[in-house]
Amino acid sequence: MRPAHNAGLRHRLSLTLVGVALVSVLLLSAVNYTFARFLIDDSVKGLLESIRDGRIQALQNGVDRVESRVSTYAADPSVVAALTDLAAGFEQLDTELTPQQLDGLSQIYDDEFLPPFVAAGVDITGAQLLPSSTAGRYVQQQYIADNPNGFDDRDLLDDAGDGSVYSTAHATYHPMLRELMRNGGFADLFLVDADSGQVVYSVKKRNDLGTDGSTWPEVADFPNIRGIGSALDQLSGVAAGDAALSDAVFYIPSAGAPVVFAAAAVRSGSNVVGAIVTEIPISSLNALMTAGNDWELLGLEKTGEAYVVGGDGTLRSESRVWIDDREAYLRQFVDQYDDQARADLIATVGSPVLLQPVDNAAVSAALGGDEFVGTVTNYLGTQTLAASAPAQISGLNWSVIVEQDTSETSSALNSLLRAILVVLAILLPMIAAIGWLLARTLTRPAEKLVAAAARIADGQLDTNVDDLGRNELGDLGRQLEGVARQLESKEQAILDEEQHIIDMLSAALPDRLVDRVRRGEHAIEDIFDTATAIAITIEGIPGAGGADQDLALEITERLLDEADALMQRFGIERVRRSSGSQLYLAGLDCDDAKTNNAAAFAFAAITTVAEVGAEFGQAFTARVGMSAGNVATGVLGNAQLSFGVWGDPPGTAVTLASLAQPGQVLADASVTEQLGSDWDIGPLEEFPGLADDIAARVVNGPIGAPRAQR
Repeated sequence: MRPAHNAGLRHRLSLTLVGVALVSVLLLSAVNYTFARFLIDDSVKGLLESIRDGRIQALQNGVDRVESRVSTYAADPSVVAALTDLAAGFEQLDTELTPQQLDGLSQIYDDEFLPPFVAAGVDITGAQLLPSSTAGRYVQQQYIADNPNGFDDRDLLDDAGDGSVYSTAHATYHPMLRELMRNGGFADLFLVDADSGQVVYSVKKRNDLGTDGSTWPEVADFPNIRGIGSALDQLSGVAAGDAALSDAVFYIPSAGAPVVFAAAAVRSGSNVVGAIVTEIPISSLNALMTAGNDWELLGLEKTGEAYVVGGDGTLRSESRVWIDDREAYLRQFVDQYDDQARADLIATVGSPVLLQPVDNAAVSAALGGDEFVGTVTNYLGTQTLAASAPAQISGLNWSVIVEQDTSETSSALNSLLRAILVVLAILLPMIAAIGWLLARTLTRPAEKLVAAAARIADGQLDTNVDDLGRNELGDLGRQLEGVARQLESKEQAILDEEQHIIDMLSAALPDRLVDRVRRGEHAIEDIFDTATAIAITIEGIPGAGGADQDLALEITERLLDEADALMQRFGIERVRRSSGSQLYLAGLDCDDAKTNNAAAFAFAAITTVAEVGAEFGQAFTARVGMSAGNVATGVLGNAQLSFGVWGDPPGTAVTLASLAQPGQVLADASVTEQLGSDWDIGPLEEFPGLADDIAARVVNGPIGAPRAQR
């Protein structure tokens, strides 16, 4: 027998083992990192799309509520009477103001309304903005200049006391109109006469009272300064009885702050007698887009935001950076655009609306009527992941943009990369050491071990292995391979048989009882005070026969795997299952029936069934019934084991599941009473076939959760 030359072989084997292990670890790390990157990116994009769609819906619903409210006001007989009487009284006013009174009104304009515009370089004076009509100047003198209340409280004056027909009508209707404004959440409310086009009434008594509603104010070289005419112009394009919304404008009476107007025609019979116009502050749009600045509630974390962009490519709602820290926003604005004058104007009017440009692929796509999801550079030069889409608002080209800094979206990926590097730094030295030791061990001569290995392969397991000498490596390998194959085959057969037994028991028994039955227990009784039964009926799974047999089996296995994961997640125990019908219990061996866990499990199961169906290109639906009360469970039989559950809740749950609509959860009173105020529970309903003493209610999901996540 020739001696083995182990020095060279040991070196080569060491390098081979270390190299293979190193390449495997590096490849595995690279694959994990790549897949994690794709998964995180898709997850963030999906979240942004969901938030975007939610904000668009909130914006459209908010606009619908405003337009509906203004339309309702316009049809109110009290508003019709107010406009008619105030317009008639306004027409009778013919008292001219003295030059001193006109100068006084102009000075009020200069002091209260125009400083932001003068500071921005707009060539405008109070004298230019005075009403053109005698009546308009007169009502401003009575209700603005001679008003004993301050700027913010001029609406508290009901009667100017001049004895005019106008003041009498004003004293009659002003309290009612002021209350309408406050109840609607508007900044001001106006009445415009159809014949003269004059603003014959306003609640807040600013310098728009008595002006021409269609044209006032006219300011050269500053097109975004407009008045209520921006809304009146839209009325010609809407049906009778509907309201119209204007785009945002800089409004002089609000000291330059951007506002939006909503208007509706006021009719007396078939005749249009005028219009009612309401002023909506930008803060109302902000509230719709930010959920009251609760960014984390929307899922936007520390850097995400949602805002509206108009057709001219500028903001219509305020950005998160501005809302959180105005000074920081202005510094970033100047750094990005090198436009100190515009930054000063933003600070002066107190808003970036109509002044902050937003020009990137997300905005272009949305304003063009398309949806967008991808990486862009935002309005302050920050790289973000953005989702955008147009908002369907009549007469306006508005789009909603939702974005989040890529630095935040990739934070989880960076953490994973750091973890991989740390693991590699620990593993590589260990791999090298282990490889060297393995090579040393495998190449050590083992003549006596060859004979011992042969005896072991023959079944002589009590063989004593003497001190190893120098042996033929080939013989060692062949003999050990034979031993390994035999031991591996036997061990695998034992493991397979054990797993087969466990699988059969798991199919018939809850997991907590499998070990007890394996230990020899065959009559197990578990009596519990209360539990919640959850019955789930799944529809749409293809039949097990014919060409669909393999597909049906694969779908069934997938659904059962997902069900097992949900059971672990919510602490639920399975009673019985099949591909289309499943029964579970929650709250066994607990202080209460765990109805909240059961409801959460039910909604998760409905969502999972739909998702699994989508993966297989199928439309699966689930219907769920829940009932809580006393139950008893146990294992019966010796030769053939079975698991049973007794009590009213299982039967009631199965009945409710059969009555539920696809995707719906029905629960009896014992469940809905325990769910409490954290759940959205529908009204009491009667269902044919349900016992008279069982009241079923619809559980719509946890309160506050987006519909798509229930």
